[in-house]
Amino acid sequence: MTAARVRPVFEAADEAPALPAVTLATGPGTPLLCFPPMMAPSGPHYFGRFAPVFAGERDVTVLPHPGFAPGELLPANREAIVRFQAEAVQRQAGERPFVLLGYSSGGWMVNAVAALLERQGTAPAAVVLVDTYTATNSFEARLEAALRERGSTSEAFELLTGAQLTGQGGYVRVFDDWKPDPIEAPTLYVHATFPPGEPTALETEDRWQPEWPYPHEDADVPGDHFTIMEDHSESTALAVRDWLGDSRGDHL
Repeated sequence: MTAARVRPVFEAADEAPALPAVTLATGPGTPLLCFPPMMAPSGPHYFGRFAPVFAGERDVTVLPHPGFAPGELLPANREAIVRFQAEAVQRQAGERPFVLLGYSSGGWMVNAVAALLERQGTAPAAVVLVDTYTATNSFEARLEAALRERGSTSEAFELLTGAQLTGQGGYVRVFDDWKPDPIEAPTLYVHATFPPGEPTALETEDRWQPEWPYPHEDADVPGDHFTIMEDHSESTALAVRDWLGDSRGDHL
């Protein structure tokens, strides 16, 4: 986090150039606008196995966070990045309704952006949080241990660069005191059912599963915090697809 402090920053949304969105699936339905985690390695790759389930049905578009590539500015504060990403959402959606989805810490951004857009009168049609966590249980300790284990084996860690690592430090700093906002949009919370780093569901003595403090519907999917978007990504996508479709009765 110390190294992040020497990187150039933007203090207002219009001080940073817009980043190109990455569309991984296309279709006529309500678009799904996705935020990746704000932890390294951040990027669209998290949704590479998730998006194909929606091909032909709806756009699945990833909105990258600035500061994770060389030469990009980092946000100086949370307001700057939330407004930057709210503008990215509005630019991508245009006049169409849209759904916001965030995976892991990307859900922090989804919640903050959704709250801002609701105040502005351009609310999302729905919000999906995929294993987004708050510091309310033992999940973070389990997650850190699993990250250390994955560090020597995961292909994702080949994507780590100096910009990625200092970018993570910058986002940890600006979201350090973040707390979720209540929002009006219908919300789905997708739970991983395996503890972090475990290949199956296990009986545990601690309440490790993350919890969301505001009204929402739940969907449990196989996999741990990582594999729900890797080996088990199809199950995760199908849970989201079902909730957005006939099961909600409004065909979002």
